[in-house]
Amino acid sequence: MTKILGAILGATGSGKTELAVLVAQKLNAEIICMDSRQVFKGFRIGTAQPCSEELKAVQHHLVDFLPPEKSYNAAEFANDVKKLLKETDKRFIIVGGTGLYLQALSLGLSPMPPSNPELRESLKERYKNKAAELYSDALKANPNIEGKIMPGDTQRLLRVLELMEIPTPPSAPLLGGEYTRIGGLGAISSVWLDFPRDELYGRINERVAGMLKSGWVEEVQGLSETVPADAPAWQSLGYMELRKVLEEGREPLSIVEKVAQKSRNYAKRQITWFKHKEKPVYIDGKNAKSKDNLKKICEVFGA
Repeated sequence: MTKILGAILGATGSGKTELAVLVAQKLNAEIICMDSRQVFKGFRIGTAQPCSEELKAVQHHLVDFLPPEKSYNAAEFANDVKKLLKETDKRFIIVGGTGLYLQALSLGLSPMPPSNPELRESLKERYKNKAAELYSDALKANPNIEGKIMPGDTQRLLRVLELMEIPTPPSAPLLGGEYTRIGGLGAISSVWLDFPRDELYGRINERVAGMLKSGWVEEVQGLSETVPADAPAWQSLGYMELRKVLEEGREPLSIVEKVAQKSRNYAKRQITWFKHKEKPVYIDGKNAKSKDNLKKICEVFGA
């Protein structure tokens, strides 16, 4: 019988993927990636997509499949997972840190009105080269987005403002708010990879520097030749910063601290979200792969 055994959760840089591969192999399960940035095709290094060895070790789903010009949201994630569950009798482990995706899958979402192309274009023109005003106005329109939508996520911020001008049914909440339980799978058992804050931040700093040493510059150079600058995928953490320094001929390492700081801020928001929205079992992140912790995770997953 098709079954989601559970979810391995954690902030960016906590080592979720590496642990998930071990657990999936132990439980004869496949992995569903729950990351709003890892979905984009070709944006591999900067979003920390599973490496080739991890992809070979365990079958992964919903990673590196979406054209960079396309948008993707929580409702689409939930629908794609449900479709996958219907197509196979495999067992799955969900891995990621995008809280809204897990909420959409477990609780369901209220129907949203479709996008209005004319209104969207009007809003894009209004806020052209006014990123600060876009975020500020979207936050005023819907305070619930604070900590959930990054200031540089133009597509989602425009959607917030768009929803303010489209008549919506009383039951349809704004993006980032609480969602009615329609079409959800129910509670999903989960574990959270926990680190002392300073240790997590140290891991994030090292990871950003490591990405640059692992070919991130070459990746961005190649993507810049084929992916439009306004594609949603470029809003992934660090990509616009790296693209800019390369266009200006500056040293790529100069962005390390800026990108690391943004990543640390994102990690803080993730920790806050899951602390208030989910009830995971906390696992010592530093020793997550120990025999005792692997046993504990399997017990949480009921396997």
